[in-house]
Amino acid sequence: MNELSMSHIINAEAEKMQAFVQHAERSMSVKTKDYISFNNAVSRFMEEITMEQWLSLNKLDRVIQLVEEHFHEGDYDSADDCRETSEEYYDE
Repeated sequence: MNELSMSHIINAEAEKMQAFVQHAERSMSVKTKDYISFNNAVSRFMEEITMEQWLSLNKLDRVIQLVEEHFHEGDYDSADDCRETSEEYYDE
């Protein structure tokens, strides 16, 4: 779900960039400082997206680590013990 939302946001930003470039090509009033300002805004946006993805990756890594620690081989006497414990989590 999060990935789909991110793709829509990135696509909207790409459309905004295309609109700016088209406007700049048609208009003689766009100055160098306007390009620089727009570029800075896009750079900040991409940094925020990258940071969001990095945070999501770290959360996923942490969850995987916790699962591996909790369900480490040998923690249960049999598969039935493991199944009963996992069912308790789903019931909550």
